[in-house]
Amino acid sequence: MLKRVLAFGLTAGLAAAVLGGCGNSGTTKPVPGNGTLFTFVGDTPACDILTFRTTLTGLTLTGGSSTATVLNSASAAVKVNFAALRDFSTVLNFTNVPEGTYDKATVTFSAPQMNVYSPLANPPFAAITVNLSNTKPSFSISPPLTVTKGETIGLRMDFDVLHSIQFDASGQVAPDVTPVMTLTPVNASSDQGFGEMDDVLGFVQRVDTFSANPSFIGDFAMQLLSGTGPSIVVSLMAPPSPTRNCQLEGCTTVCVGPPSASGEPCAQLQKLSQLLTGSFVEVDGYVDAKANFVANSVEVEDQEDVANKKIALLGYVTSVTRDTSGNLTQFNLYVREEEPDDEFDVSLDSIVAVNVSSSTIYQFASRSTNFANLPFDSTSVQVGQELIVHGVVTKAPAPAAGQPALPATDAADKVYLKLQTHPGNFASLVQAGSDDKTGAFTFSPCASFFQDRAMMVFTSGQTAFVNVGGLNELTPQPSLLLKGLLFFESQGTTINGVTVPAGTFVLLAKQVHQTI
Repeated sequence: MLKRVLAFGLTAGLAAAVLGGCGNSGTTKPVPGNGTLFTFVGDTPACDILTFRTTLTGLTLTGGSSTATVLNSASAAVKVNFAALRDFSTVLNFTNVPEGTYDKATVTFSAPQMNVYSPLANPPFAAITVNLSNTKPSFSISPPLTVTKGETIGLRMDFDVLHSIQFDASGQVAPDVTPVMTLTPVNASSDQGFGEMDDVLGFVQRVDTFSANPSFIGDFAMQLLSGTGPSIVVSLMAPPSPTRNCQLEGCTTVCVGPPSASGEPCAQLQKLSQLLTGSFVEVDGYVDAKANFVANSVEVEDQEDVANKKIALLGYVTSVTRDTSGNLTQFNLYVREEEPDDEFDVSLDSIVAVNVSSSTIYQFASRSTNFANLPFDSTSVQVGQELIVHGVVTKAPAPAAGQPALPATDAADKVYLKLQTHPGNFASLVQAGSDDKTGAFTFSPCASFFQDRAMMVFTSGQTAFVNVGGLNELTPQPSLLLKGLLFFESQGTTINGVTVPAGTFVLLAKQVHQTI
């Protein structure tokens, strides 16, 4: 994970149930009412697919005599980069629909774009002209989705990039794409609603320092999808107090800087009023059964300023430059997303030369995932990592006649290591604890970025194992999707008694997902 959220009209309230109407015989007949549908979308990734963008201009549900328009181009067109949803979820829509049972969904796609990693090219990626076999395909909803008047239900849409794309005889990605999606109803649980969503990205529009709900201390509105998406309200749970136990009742952690001097994992926001509009944030949270988006943690990274060309760039490191002493001076970033959008100076799917200095701040998001307390600094930046760069961008000057185009540059104020997902295969077990969850194993990522270099993966008792019981059940097949923080240990270290050699990638796993 989006864990970014693309939502439309997400509010704290639910639609009221409607009853009424009379028949000719005098008996009262209920008039069909509305239920609330929360639709979110995810992706099963494919190796070396850097971007797969398309605009969703329609989503219609049908079943028997029931029909519901969830999304249409007249109300909103949603731009989605499925390749960025590598085992993450993104809210697509939140709306009222007529009660009924729906067993089919028709999705309208437009303007598809795809870029793949191409190590022999300069820059190392290639655009693929996409030919959709069907721009308006229909998919079964299994089991059927039942919408009940006055109640909320979720619909999960998983876009399978791996099985949607085609390959030619030489194994290269072909332009023909046949969309493959799985749609499944989701009911809310009592504690985590429709399921936790990691790494929801956006910037703050406004802040409310109060809430009518006593469980919340306030909220903020968050603009998503590079400024082209919806605005959602993020509710913050109350802080600890003599009468409140965070472990039992939940509290929102709001980090605004590096770890505090007292040893706390982050410097926390003291007052909600200190949260500045325009701040770029990463949120881990969930939508509860009453349709509140509730934050478990909020990482406040930097305040963006489009007027002065200060934005956030998200993408993959493609090359690293160090001086003779080994100090990082510059790295190239493949830009797959901008927050907010500013393509006048930096184009998506382009390379930006990121310049760092002694004042550049390095940090990692999803701080609870760093259970090994590994540092992230200039020595940790390496090819293949997914980073967020905050800084002032400068448009590249026009090249001289006969010379190649130059990249735009970014003077980095802050560099964040983001939560990311990497596909590949289990290689060997290094260590497994008695709980079968805490330990380590080696992993072979399939992305060409890593040039067949194995990673060491460490897990904890909090690591989620999906479709596999634990460490001892891992096998080379089927494949794995690993979600976590990817560090590079240039000097080597020891984690839970396991030696990590110098020059090793270390992934601290939040989730180990075995594909079926």
